[in-house]
Amino acid sequence: MRIAVVVNSLKMGGMERVACSLSDAFTKQGHDTHLIYLKNRQVEIKPSNPEVQLHLFNLQKWVLLSGIGFLWMILCRLSNVAFRKSFAVLFAYAEALVFAYKLKKVEKKSGRFDLIVFRGHGTFSHVWPLKDKRFVFVCESTQNKKHFGKHSKRIYSLLFSNRRMVCVSEGAKLSFMDLIESFNISCESVLTISNPNDYEHIFRESVNLMPDVAYHAKPYILGLGRLVPGKNFPLLIDAYCFARQHYGLKQDLVIVGEGREKDTIKNKIKALGLEDCVFLKGQQNNPFPWYKQADLFVLSSKSEGLGMVLIEALACGTSVVATNCPGGVGDIMVGKLRDFLAEQTPESLAQKMILALEQAKVPELKADIAKALEQFDEEYIVRKYRDAYLT
Repeated sequence: MRIAVVVNSLKMGGMERVACSLSDAFTKQGHDTHLIYLKNRQVEIKPSNPEVQLHLFNLQKWVLLSGIGFLWMILCRLSNVAFRKSFAVLFAYAEALVFAYKLKKVEKKSGRFDLIVFRGHGTFSHVWPLKDKRFVFVCESTQNKKHFGKHSKRIYSLLFSNRRMVCVSEGAKLSFMDLIESFNISCESVLTISNPNDYEHIFRESVNLMPDVAYHAKPYILGLGRLVPGKNFPLLIDAYCFARQHYGLKQDLVIVGEGREKDTIKNKIKALGLEDCVFLKGQQNNPFPWYKQADLFVLSSKSEGLGMVLIEALACGTSVVATNCPGGVGDIMVGKLRDFLAEQTPESLAQKMILALEQAKVPELKADIAKALEQFDEEYIVRKYRDAYLT
């Protein structure tokens, strides 16, 4: 089969990494796979399989090259002043025309695609005016019914009506179903298909220490992700501080990632007097050695569509703790792993961190970790897509 995976850009982010992993997984299972990205930003990540063909569509550039496209952008900007968050929805009328044109050119050269998978709202919002039975829209996160204010019902109807939808976890699906039922939106189908993982690749990369990377020399606890409010790194720092003060925690705290909250996090570290034991390592192209070398990985998010970082940490053989947040964390933390779910308070998170460090080698955990990882194996995920859309 010939398959296209579409993502907004190829910057270093969770959704982008999953788009690359899905492309690799389809290719590994014998499908002719193409990865399409829509924005001409710096390419920070690519599929590991060289057989995956990359295509930059650069929608905004091609819209603006036409005089009428430039005028349409101005009108959309003006409309956005009166109707907040409407710009992307309106500008998509022009972007969708470009997408259809560019897709036709690719298919003329490579052949018609049997399935086209769009990863995330930020991706399929560019093409929503198009109607194509081959399209599958993947929701990566939980839904905010008030995101578009008083226009939410109308805009969500435009995005989701009569679509084939996939949610990456049961928690994300519950949130999505609540949204479409509240707004009386009818989808063609809503399935749960999670994100694929190549565990052999993860293991290889976890022991691939790059000579030009300054890895942390002392034992440490790891937090990894974008430095944005939803990931809630301030909670992790508060919990770490509480654990040092009340439980005698000795490990350092290492945070890997970049984002707009970096200065806020730096200020918090300084205010708590933790400069000697909390370290920001910035963005890392290969995060897996950081998991592998950590004594513990902690996810402190307010919500997660799935929680890929937990899967990656477990695949690297690292113990995990997570906040019991809305979304897909509960799909991962099964059996005895549920003992390491914390409430979103520093005290609860600190307590679970200490518990996980004490019970890291408990034999009963092995079976539950294996069960958790099995449902995210790449071959299993590709089979679910194939059975749902390619038979």
